[in-house]
Amino acid sequence: MRDEFVELVQRELRDVRWAEPTEIRALARRRSRRTAVAAAAALLVVASVSAIVVGRAGTPVPPQVAAVPEPATGRAEIPVEAMLTPDDVPAKSDERLGDTGLGERIRVDDILRACGQERGLPADDTASRYSRSQTLIGAISVDGFAPDKRPIISQDVYRLEAKAAGPFFADLDRLVAACPAWQAVSQVQSEEGMTTATVVHHWTVAASGFAGDQAILLRHSMSVQVDPATGEPVGIPPRPEDRLVVRVGDLVTVLVPEEPLQPGVPGSRVNEAQLLDVARTAARRMCVAANPGC
Repeated sequence: MRDEFVELVQRELRDVRWAEPTEIRALARRRSRRTAVAAAAALLVVASVSAIVVGRAGTPVPPQVAAVPEPATGRAEIPVEAMLTPDDVPAKSDERLGDTGLGERIRVDDILRACGQERGLPADDTASRYSRSQTLIGAISVDGFAPDKRPIISQDVYRLEAKAAGPFFADLDRLVAACPAWQAVSQVQSEEGMTTATVVHHWTVAASGFAGDQAILLRHSMSVQVDPATGEPVGIPPRPEDRLVVRVGDLVTVLVPEEPLQPGVPGSRVNEAQLLDVARTAARRMCVAANPGC
């Protein structure tokens, strides 16, 4: 029996597709929780294979998974059909990396959250019941260089308790209002390399109410301190970052366009109107899983 199991594992390993370095870098940029979730998923796969081999003489024995309480009515776990597909974004992608989670805190912008806590606002620890995340990856060519694998857009979809879905946006509005500008010392890029500088963060709601039950386009821009002697910025100001936050029923999605979908970035051909269209498509996708449905 042991030899049979070893042979099965070796056969499975031959079919494994190992991630390229660019994919590993893309995964590293995602939230730290994904590592733990992916490891747990891998362990579950091994447990499933072991259980089937052990039970081969009779009926296959399924792995034991801790039960998660579900509501008496309505939808619970978030299906993959509720997520954006590669055809939904105005940039070609050919890979889709994702995972699922339980009890995850909704993460919109961690820097904005730190500003809010410094300004005395309560910590925003709204936790979801279920979540599903993904990153669409595609080959992008910039300035004539050979195409390189890059993230196109990252998406998190969270299922909240019904009573928490609406107030979440009210709390987010208060957070943005409390943090129109916030100073922090951080590393920025300069012509000589990385340098330490004072960065001023700014947050604005660039658009709202354009999709689903509630929606905002949150824009995070940054400026760096000026050298008193030269009047020039100490470092290179980072490009603005956009986040689209949309609610449909008890589902909230956070969309983070990466460089190929950021207006003004070399190699990007999208504009703000196209980003809002992506958010509208995301809202339509979530209709299949929202409570209540659309």
